[in-house]
Amino acid sequence: MPTSPDIAPAPPFRAAQPAGTAVGRSPTLASESERNVNEEHVTAQGALVGAVISTDPEFQSRFAEIVSAAGEVDIGLTVEAAFTAITDSHLERLRGLEADVVFVDLESDPHVGLKFSEFLIESGIARAVVGAGSADSPEILLRAMEAGVLEFLPKPLESRKVEGVIERLRRKTGKAADQQTPRQLGRLLSVFSPKGGSGATTFAVNLAVAIHQVSRKRTLIVDLDLELGETALLLGKDPRFSSVDLVRNYHRVDEGLLASYIERDESGVELLSAPYQPGDFGTVEGDRIGKILGFLKEQYDYVIVDVPKTLNAVTLHAFEASDGIFLLTTADLQSLRNVTRSLPLLQGLASGRDDDWIRLIVNRFSPSHPIPVSEVEKTLGMKVHWTLRNDYRAVLDSINEGRPAVLEGRSAYAENVRKLAADITGIQTAPKPRSRLFGGLVSALRNGHVDRG
Repeated sequence: MPTSPDIAPAPPFRAAQPAGTAVGRSPTLASESERNVNEEHVTAQGALVGAVISTDPEFQSRFAEIVSAAGEVDIGLTVEAAFTAITDSHLERLRGLEADVVFVDLESDPHVGLKFSEFLIESGIARAVVGAGSADSPEILLRAMEAGVLEFLPKPLESRKVEGVIERLRRKTGKAADQQTPRQLGRLLSVFSPKGGSGATTFAVNLAVAIHQVSRKRTLIVDLDLELGETALLLGKDPRFSSVDLVRNYHRVDEGLLASYIERDESGVELLSAPYQPGDFGTVEGDRIGKILGFLKEQYDYVIVDVPKTLNAVTLHAFEASDGIFLLTTADLQSLRNVTRSLPLLQGLASGRDDDWIRLIVNRFSPSHPIPVSEVEKTLGMKVHWTLRNDYRAVLDSINEGRPAVLEGRSAYAENVRKLAADITGIQTAPKPRSRLFGGLVSALRNGHVDRG
């Protein structure tokens, strides 16, 4: 990715020599601001210990006001020096604080500020860094994440956003009030078709939306077709970041960093998309994919993964992390042949797992099709778990509109997907009620209560 001119690469951060007082700061201000390190400092139980680095008095004041009201961060040190004026003495004070988080105002010099943030993390001075500044540049946000900045607060500060960041940091550090009980892992379900054009991506997106509709639980779509993934298109999204960006930062991934990469759809599902440019995925290591998927299961109730049709390292690690695989085919010779060729590998991975770990789905099903379901089962040697009706017009319209078919509710395909979602979640959807007049008349006739006067 080309580097933005305002954040071009710079030499590693080095502390300034303490030859004199920083420009614009008096010795009195320095001694007042860099306080509490050598004093006996008591932190409230469950509160985060924090430090602030900023030359903006308005930011300092507003931030202090918000965290004071929240009562969940104890600011033990404020450094009002510019990044180029920070000395070893400042760093020793920061190290002595043993802060859970350092809030770094990047606005005055994002170029040097990001290098400084990276230095704080790599040197172990800061356990976590939260940046602040203008959010106008996606490139700055991306570089901040690459530097290890967990969260980014846009200026001017808003209470709601600051409080949200603090809560996520408390969860990360284990200081959240509700973290006594471990979170139950979610279910990760992969959608795979060994033949392109079989409708696997459309099915994956609609299934995720339907599962969220039925369960009202956190549901994520992950697009692992890193070359030409299309989940974003089907949701009408134009994401800034992709699954590749997350994988590249897998060693420091947490709930806060994840939130920066996720796109939220109006349907309620969340999306971790594939990169727009095929070359962006570079050399993604398969084991990183497995670690990321394991982390996502900790964050979501349902994770639906659209895997590529090629049996590469990414696909295999996705299978390994899966609680179930939907093997999608259409009733044509080419699709069935490719499924047959893939089955030995899948069945090898299924060893020791539940009998229904691989579930066969027949897409574009029609009762009048020349190859019936019974013939599909005979050819593949396994039972068909579900069929999805051939509803070409409704599905094509939904793709062109960037709105999943299950949100419309008028097609046979959507109804099939919704019923499958109910089967997966164990939550049966109520049938649509008849009109009150018609329903009342039928009920009266059945019970002999019609007034024939």
